Amino acid sequence: MSDCDEYAFRKKTEKQLKKIIQMLEILTEEVYDMSVELDNLVLQVGETEGVEASVITLLNGIKIQLDEIIAELAAAQVDNAKLVELRDSLDASEQALAQAAANFTPPVP
Repeated sequence: MSDCDEYAFRKKTEKQLKKIIQMLEILTEEVYDMSVELDNLVLQVGETEGVEASVITLLNGIKIQLDEIIAELAAAQVDNAKLVELRDSLDASEQALAQAAANFTPPVP
């Protein structure tokens, strides 16, 4: 191989290496950006799960209070059909929310 051919080969190789390095730098930036986005998503999911758990706890507490009122009204022989209907509706809402939370919670890898 002549000096001229060797020089051309080195220049071509150098140019290709520079392109590869540029591509690696771009990929590194994209991976970093994706990592930041994933961290933010994990944080949002955690916050959402906390809110869902709080709502489920709140609904359960209200249902318990309604159960107590219904029991007291039954003991006093008062018609409590509307309260029973409200309690059952609240129970259904709690179950639907819990099911929705379970359906949208990603599995832990």
